Amino acid sequence: MRYLLVIAALLLPAAASAEGVGVSDAWSRATVTTAAPGVAYLTITDTGAADSVTGVSTPIAASASLHQSTTEGGVMRMTPVPALPIAAGGTVTLAPGGYHIMLEGLTQALKAGDQFPLTLTFEHAGPITTMVTVKPLGTAAKSMMDDMSHHH
Repeated sequence: MRYLLVIAALLLPAAASAEGVGVSDAWSRATVTTAAPGVAYLTITDTGAADSVTGVSTPIAASASLHQSTTEGGVMRMTPVPALPIAAGGTVTLAPGGYHIMLEGLTQALKAGDQFPLTLTFEHAGPITTMVTVKPLGTAAKSMMDDMSHHH
């Protein structure tokens, strides 16, 4: 499995695009084990007509899904999002404390420096695969830990 991910990393660019939609700056935080969920962040830029992310997948997790962290009454909540709209000419950044991609059922621990493929499916642009770079455990630690500790 690790061998296939290395080959995929060599074949795919760090930024990917289709139909006016581009995905860039994809990153994740290292995990200690496969027991805890992983998380991925990235930037989506739409230079064409409005679109929306309708699905996410990766070979390194049993499931990948869009989530949004919000704070209501001083309590942080993390809820699944069925689709993420991207306005025409707009940019959406998935970042700690906001929208993110939850990776559940990891097949391997995420280690700093590793990369893995992530495919976003768009309503109009179709699937776009990008490479996610795993950053050290302490990256954006406070917001990330908030995201993880409020997992539903």
